[in-house]
Amino acid sequence: MGKTDELNGCFHNRLEPGMTKETIKESCKQNKLYLIPSHNDVLYLHFRGFSKIENLEEYTGLKCLWLENNCLTNISGLDNQTKLVGLYMHNNAISKIENLDFLIKLNTINLSHNFVKIIENLDHLQDLNSLIISHNKLSTASDIAHLANCKTLSILDLSFNYLDDPEIIDVSRYLANY
Repeated sequence: MGKTDELNGCFHNRLEPGMTKETIKESCKQNKLYLIPSHNDVLYLHFRGFSKIENLEEYTGLKCLWLENNCLTNISGLDNQTKLVGLYMHNNAISKIENLDFLIKLNTINLSHNFVKIIENLDHLQDLNSLIISHNKLSTASDIAHLANCKTLSILDLSFNYLDDPEIIDVSRYLANY
């Protein structure tokens, strides 16, 4: 057994394989998905202890990607996921919303139970309808001000954050006008 590291409350074995092409194909087999990567429109990579998103280049047809309950510290490696509609990354160790530039069809993103301190980099997502970002580290009006630029957002979960700034009322009034 290899050495174990703790990463924001997430334990993973450094000698176990990461998100390799083989582990992804094994997940496809276990979930009765296609072995030809581009034929899959969904991929289940949850509860695997992955610390990095990688080797998804061939999975170009994905519409839904399940990455919850891993050890992910950032959002990356999704450049070829241009058809992605749903991204489920809850229960990880993500601290920043980033690298979503190519996910132009993204409708739903779940980032609950992470370490996000500011909502940002979402305004280019013209189809974003649902943002679940409960149980994070949001606390001030400026932390959520970017939501005013998310014109298509209709479902928003900010519960169980640290939002106690009185100016949040002004931001929520602005959001209510959409």
